[in-house]
Amino acid sequence: MSLALLALSLCTFALGFAEFVTVSLVPAIASGTGLSVGSVGLMIGVYAFGVSIGAPTLSALLAKQPRRTVLAASMLLFAAGNIGTALTASLPLLLASRFLSGLMHGVVMALAASTAAAAVGPERSGSAVATVFAGLTVALMIGVPLGTFAGGHLPWQYIFVAIAAIGTVAAAALLFFTPTITLAARDASGPKPTVWGTISDRKTLYSAFITVLAYTGSFTGFTYISVLLERQTGLTASGVTGMFVLYGIAATVGNTLGGKFIDKVGARSASLLIFTGLILAMAGAYAGAASVPVMALVMALWGLVSFGAVPVLHTAVLLVAKQNTKGSADVASGMNIAAFNLGITLGSSLGGVASSHSAQLPMLVGLLPLAVGAALAWRLPARPAASTAPLAAH
Repeated sequence: MSLALLALSLCTFALGFAEFVTVSLVPAIASGTGLSVGSVGLMIGVYAFGVSIGAPTLSALLAKQPRRTVLAASMLLFAAGNIGTALTASLPLLLASRFLSGLMHGVVMALAASTAAAAVGPERSGSAVATVFAGLTVALMIGVPLGTFAGGHLPWQYIFVAIAAIGTVAAAALLFFTPTITLAARDASGPKPTVWGTISDRKTLYSAFITVLAYTGSFTGFTYISVLLERQTGLTASGVTGMFVLYGIAATVGNTLGGKFIDKVGARSASLLIFTGLILAMAGAYAGAASVPVMALVMALWGLVSFGAVPVLHTAVLLVAKQNTKGSADVASGMNIAAFNLGITLGSSLGGVASSHSAQLPMLVGLLPLAVGAALAWRLPARPAASTAPLAAH
């Protein structure tokens, strides 16, 4: 594993930590600032909104700039945003600092993935993307437990200062270890990549829409899985935490396997396996909610395929985008990051409506977008990417 990929993985760890830990810190932040829990909770949505804007727009605007510089500067601004959160004394400052951090999150996630894929070439792009996103899975495993601990034993500001410190270290690592990526593989006399050439490409939009469907379906159920575990499975708070630990461990494994699998079998087979796994997990949660062993298997499978989906679906978009002579892989990467977040937002909203009727209904409702996504995945490229010359790195 190269030092450049490790630096990029450290970036995604900081980003994921900042995103995941916030959920468990809401009560502590509300208590420490004198704001209402509802007001503080807005920072989660504002952060996601910033990611959705930053990923496709800012990454497109900055795509022609040296990636190493853009990534490092974005991580420093991300660190500044977290310092702002730690120093917050009002709701406007809190929301502004989270929005800034979310914007930079979107830029870094979009450019980090395309940078990793460009540095190694298409035949190993899935594994490279998985390595970059591995930081997210580690953050998932420790973010919520550490946030819960910090909320009860440490000042919540310490967490955001620590995130800022990690972001600063990551920025320095990027400057030292990230290669300069150039468009050497593209014929200089051919068409130049443009933003419109990417967002108007039907194949790229098609692949990104599959990502939306996958995460809409998954998060329709997963957003409310803790409710199901408490009400139907009968688990205590510690039991639910144990289930999420199991999910996090499986997610780490799934992220690695997903990257290797798409490199080996191609986008179609890998995506179909992901959708099949998600459908089985959702159906298992609906039918076997009363059984602790069944739900343990469900959580393990869900973690495996939901984070296996990250490198699979993201690499699928990048592979399709590289076939578009007028398109930019950076913009396509940003589009897919936005697609992940759009799917999560739609799934959470859809699950919220379903959960008002029963704890199990979100699991059933989520099967519909997953079934549609599986059907559309049949039209993705059937074979692994051909071994073509990678974008030059020096």
